[in-house]
Amino acid sequence: MRKLMKRTTVIILSLFMSSHLIVPNAKNEMTEDPVQSSIVLADEIDESTAEPLKYKEIPVEKFRIENLSPEIETSMDYTDWWYSEWDDCRYLFLPITADRDQLIITYTAEDSLYLNETLITSGEMTSLLGTADEFLITVGDTECGTLKIMQSNLGCIYLSTKSGGLDALDNENNLEETGSALMLNADGGTEYDGEIEKLTSHGNSSWKYSKKKPYNLKLPEKADLYDMGKAKKWVLLSNYLDHSMLRNKFTIEMSRDAGMEYVMDSVFVDLYADGSYRGTYQLIERVQIQKKRVNIHDLEEETEKINDRDLKEYPQKVVGAESADKYMENSYKYYDIPNNPADLTGGYLLELQQWNRYGHKVKSGFITSRGQAISIDGPEYASKEQVEYIRSFVQDMEDALYSDTGYNDKGKHYSDYIDVDSLATAYLVQEISMNVDAVNSSFFFWKDSDLTGDGKLHFGPSWDFDLSYGVFNSVFVSADGTKASSLKYNNLYAAILPINGYKESGRPTEGVSWIGQFNKQPGGAERVVKIYFERFEPFLTKWARGEDPYLMQVAKDMLPSAEMSNARWHTYGGREYCVFGSSSGTDFLDSVDIFRNYAEKRADWLRGYWEPLYAAGTFGYEVGDLDKDESVNAVDAADILIAAAAAGSGSNSRLSDGQRYAADVNDDGELNALDAALILQYAAYAGSGGELTFIEYLAQKV
Repeated sequence: MRKLMKRTTVIILSLFMSSHLIVPNAKNEMTEDPVQSSIVLADEIDESTAEPLKYKEIPVEKFRIENLSPEIETSMDYTDWWYSEWDDCRYLFLPITADRDQLIITYTAEDSLYLNETLITSGEMTSLLGTADEFLITVGDTECGTLKIMQSNLGCIYLSTKSGGLDALDNENNLEETGSALMLNADGGTEYDGEIEKLTSHGNSSWKYSKKKPYNLKLPEKADLYDMGKAKKWVLLSNYLDHSMLRNKFTIEMSRDAGMEYVMDSVFVDLYADGSYRGTYQLIERVQIQKKRVNIHDLEEETEKINDRDLKEYPQKVVGAESADKYMENSYKYYDIPNNPADLTGGYLLELQQWNRYGHKVKSGFITSRGQAISIDGPEYASKEQVEYIRSFVQDMEDALYSDTGYNDKGKHYSDYIDVDSLATAYLVQEISMNVDAVNSSFFFWKDSDLTGDGKLHFGPSWDFDLSYGVFNSVFVSADGTKASSLKYNNLYAAILPINGYKESGRPTEGVSWIGQFNKQPGGAERVVKIYFERFEPFLTKWARGEDPYLMQVAKDMLPSAEMSNARWHTYGGREYCVFGSSSGTDFLDSVDIFRNYAEKRADWLRGYWEPLYAAGTFGYEVGDLDKDESVNAVDAADILIAAAAAGSGSNSRLSDGQRYAADVNDDGELNALDAALILQYAAYAGSGGELTFIEYLAQKV
């Protein structure tokens, strides 16, 4: 392959940074470019080795292929040929629906145009393009290089934008586009044919450093796209920074397999915009409170019904900081909305936010006493009462989590605020993936209304993993001096990360994140390890291990589209073609295998690291045996009832996490009389001569 450019990528790392951290300037003000202070990139054209572009300029003004979806009545199914400087040739990128024996070629040239010496009549249908994959282009007597034809095997999306192209939006991320879309599945059936209310930029570093841009897509009405459920808001992920294009897909499916409550569905498609082929994209559900997404009570919708104005029209206010664009511990911001629903307990969709983005990106949110910035994504425009409620709830949880005992000064354990298994699962997703954004951004959690939910914080959905599994090199040092590197598969990473803003803000904040602190709590790491072996190991074995791992099967299923996308964007061929890291192989399957190999090594190391702890149980506690006397009996049942009664009354009578693990005998996350009853039943059974162990007895009962 012809090499025009030698790319030099320089990455400067600080010990206390991720790909999104910056430092204050001399006035202690936060800059608005969160990546530049951490990363320096340089793309250099090596003119000495560049070959001349013989066919860049040819006497053809336009060459267009129409009738790409002959079974659909539309004017949107067309594409123009595309010139590749890498190959000094032209490409036609065809969707799966194209019948190469029934394509219409229209062109404008200075003379008659020939393909393999066959005269092309502009505007007429031809079967010529079905006879070969490469054609010699001739205009009159002038040789004009080669035309290469590639065809995908995925469904496709055609966009027709108001501006007639995406160049303006690609160059300015605060613009909005409108237009229309035609979405087809791999069988040629129509998924959507209608207007686009809004097309905007998506992401931060993924937008800034991607030539192939990601987009947010909003439809005027809810639509069920590719059997993913009805919704207005969608995302078109470009996966440009991930040369396998499968890190997001893999991690989301891993989250689903591990039992995460809400997981975003997605499908790979080929994207065309105003005749320009844009590559392989991942159409994915957007994280939002919605029946088919995060299905919790919609507090924002209920608030809108009882107020006269659009919620965003009310003034934004801030408490505890000089202005809404400032990062300050214990501050919060809200909208001065006059009327609130009677129930303020939920639902809330929350997201950990980077300290330097909190000011200019977050509309409603708060910062905890330990410096954790939190965005309230739903309700996006939250009232003062709503922010104060969820802020207080989260702060009480944090106080309990960071105490030596796991209890706050109100006598409540952190597990009274958190669905512990969901936190352990969310942590494992970040730890396995070595995600550099693990506790910086795109880390979601939610709380439903106490009337319809369990009154606890649940963690998920998983989101944004293009800088994971060794793509980007980031080094952290925790408050206790522990070092972690995102490129080294053989160290703990996510558990070491500090609260975002630690040191970089210039003010002291807590030097370990929530998930790191959870791992320090008695029984926390043991719960993580149990869930890893029971819920994650089977998935990792199926997807990343063995002679025919499922990840490679998925890659092969999308290979024609991926090769088209590479021809368009030239993302393979070696490390010099990477934006970050060294994740680019010689071709698509090689790039996927680099990812698979990293995931396999990571899984193998974690298995070896955690296996002794898994074998030992939870700090020596066996299920049902709270007093560790090697017998499950009425004394253990009495201890459970006492602890359950104390928790219900707000008393300070406490169990360690190991005891709580042992006490939750039916593994439902609750500690109550049902657990005690099972123990008493077993005690009666054992007293009458029963020979089963308590674990065997429980299994029989189930």
